[in-house]
Amino acid sequence: MSAVTTDGCGPKLAEGKTKTVFAHAADPSLAVIVHKDAITAGDGARRNELPGKGALSGRTTANVFRLLAAAGVPTHFVAAPTADAMLVRRCRMVPIEVVIRRLATGSYLKRSDVAEGTRFDPPLVEFFFKDDANHDPLVDAAWIAAEGIAETAETERMAADGRRVFEALERAWAQQEVQLVDLKIEFGRDADDRLVVADVVDNDSWRLWPGGRKEEMLDKQVYRDITEVTDDGLRRVLAKYRQVAAMTDAFAHGTDSAADRGPTEVSSAASDKPREACGVFGIWGPGTDVVRTTLLGLMALQHRGQESAGVAVLDGGEVTVVRGMGRVDQAFRPELADEFHGVAAIGHTRYSTMGGSRIENAQPLLVGDGPNAVSLAHNGNVVNPLELRRLVGERGGAVETGSDSELLAWLVALGHGSWEERIRRMMRLASGAYSLTILTPDALFAVRDPHGLRPLCLGWRDDHWLVASESCALDTVGAELVRDIQPGEILRIDDAGLRSNLMDDPPHPALCVFEQIYFARPDSVLGGITAFEARVAMGRELAREHPAQADLVIGVPDSGVPAAIGYAQEIGLPLSEGLIKNRYVGRTFIQPDQLSRQAGIRLKFNPLRGAVKDKRVVVVDDSVVRGNTMPKIVDLLRRGGATAVHLRVSSPPIGHACHFGIDMGDQTSLIAHGRDQEAIRRHLGADTLGYLGLPGMLRAVGGATHSHCLGCLTGSYPLPIHGVVAKDGLETDDARSPVIALQVV
Repeated sequence: MSAVTTDGCGPKLAEGKTKTVFAHAADPSLAVIVHKDAITAGDGARRNELPGKGALSGRTTANVFRLLAAAGVPTHFVAAPTADAMLVRRCRMVPIEVVIRRLATGSYLKRSDVAEGTRFDPPLVEFFFKDDANHDPLVDAAWIAAEGIAETAETERMAADGRRVFEALERAWAQQEVQLVDLKIEFGRDADDRLVVADVVDNDSWRLWPGGRKEEMLDKQVYRDITEVTDDGLRRVLAKYRQVAAMTDAFAHGTDSAADRGPTEVSSAASDKPREACGVFGIWGPGTDVVRTTLLGLMALQHRGQESAGVAVLDGGEVTVVRGMGRVDQAFRPELADEFHGVAAIGHTRYSTMGGSRIENAQPLLVGDGPNAVSLAHNGNVVNPLELRRLVGERGGAVETGSDSELLAWLVALGHGSWEERIRRMMRLASGAYSLTILTPDALFAVRDPHGLRPLCLGWRDDHWLVASESCALDTVGAELVRDIQPGEILRIDDAGLRSNLMDDPPHPALCVFEQIYFARPDSVLGGITAFEARVAMGRELAREHPAQADLVIGVPDSGVPAAIGYAQEIGLPLSEGLIKNRYVGRTFIQPDQLSRQAGIRLKFNPLRGAVKDKRVVVVDDSVVRGNTMPKIVDLLRRGGATAVHLRVSSPPIGHACHFGIDMGDQTSLIAHGRDQEAIRRHLGADTLGYLGLPGMLRAVGGATHSHCLGCLTGSYPLPIHGVVAKDGLETDDARSPVIALQVV
């Protein structure tokens, strides 16, 4: 497998207090920045080592640059081959620090007669010359031009791009209810003489105040404020760096979704919906364009995750993997399909639930080499990853990522016997949810865990077999749905055709019921009916259980609309649009001030006053997870003139966490955890509240209690949960070694 490592660096180009820059050994246009564990204060007068700080700074900075790339800001960042190193384009640095301020604090107060906390709208931009030992560091645009450091147009560009950087990060931090106070960045000129952001952006270069509270700061100031440096004090500083790195993992999450769903939320901690699973796809198609077919299939599955995407191609017994961050159309150049050809391909689109949102965790993953090469794409989560990592280590596997998916791939690659025998042994070791597409040098495999927790289906097109997480992907590429792949089934597809290996005495199936409630695209078929039909049926059941004295029914766009249709049909009330959704924004901004909070929800939703004025309104939504957004929607409807708001939810209350690949957040954050229905109603502000009961929901989806996983609703899971491993539970130094986006065996 190809890899970039700092061992292959060329000569040292520069060294600072907290980082070292090396030339790239093979490409003169690139450089490698290695983050040190050192932390300094007072211009380096005080210096300490924080073991692990370098990796945390690298992780934070890489997440920031991925966010900036999604926002269209040009930067020097290329990849993060290791936790403490970045691969960048070489730049000639402009010796200017650009500081962007939202609030007056720190050094600004020392030279300006303003009150601390004075807000600047738009953000204030200042320039500091880096040679502050011989000059007054604060300079203006005229001085910069007079000294020949940068042209006036370039200075204006730095100011404009600085504001763009600040505002992108301000939005991202606000989604986690953190106030970005100020930020320092630097610029460089790349080989094409373009100005790009070319700096490390981490705790050392910004001020972060959770909830706008200075005393809870997360930035380097916590180190500067230590009057007596002790081991315990340094541990507290390191904990802040660790906290920031973990929070910035959310920065790399996509902000756009499939057209049928509308914008998705970046921060699951603030979202009022569960977050998506992943999507997998595969085709065995000699003589067809397997790469283009796979990319089209992934686009149809884009609603399941937008953090990263990848394709593995089999050609001449060799597997090539290409991966990128962002949506499919962001991760791949249009000409990719013309560059790679083969007899088979698998693909993946990711929402991370185990392992951070970084290129090394993107899928498909590739492990092993030669005849034992295995590329794997995974939808789901295993619940015993620490045990599996120990087994892989004992068997000689070199774990390179923080993903549980890699462990499944290694268990197959390190096994013995036929591929089917290896996969079956892996299935006996792994506990949890996994729908897999696996590519080996001679076959494509589709595998579903014994409970069938995540969906996987089989299709047929022009004498070729295809597999996908949802049937909508088969429709998109012109394939016919044949059937669901059975729980515990291993399907092998190769030149000999299709062979099925069924599990002996499988347990009861337990498809995640939220696939039918919310996750699956409305046109996907699950259990013989489309998700749309199931959702309409849920609405009908909801109307029977919780009728309301009202004048009209509206659905919360977009996922609540099918249930609203069923509710209106059953109760005999008119169905109307009552909320207009802006589909051209990402997450609503969660700002510390009340005015911005209210503006955020109005940016995403607006009441249709002509429809709801002087009306008693039934509002139907498919689920309420944390109760963050719904109170604002209720308030908007009242402001639009609704005389009563009756909230109806077409699923039972969610009071328990999911451990199988759905991100619902911490259990204590769930609105139904520890609250009765009346307490929930008061929190949401509705006049009445009704949840669909469990029996009615199961009737609607055409199942029984033992045929679905209902863990998030009942707290009873289909398999034992012995311990909860955090999302970053495998993100340790000994669990990773460097990888880049292209791997070839």
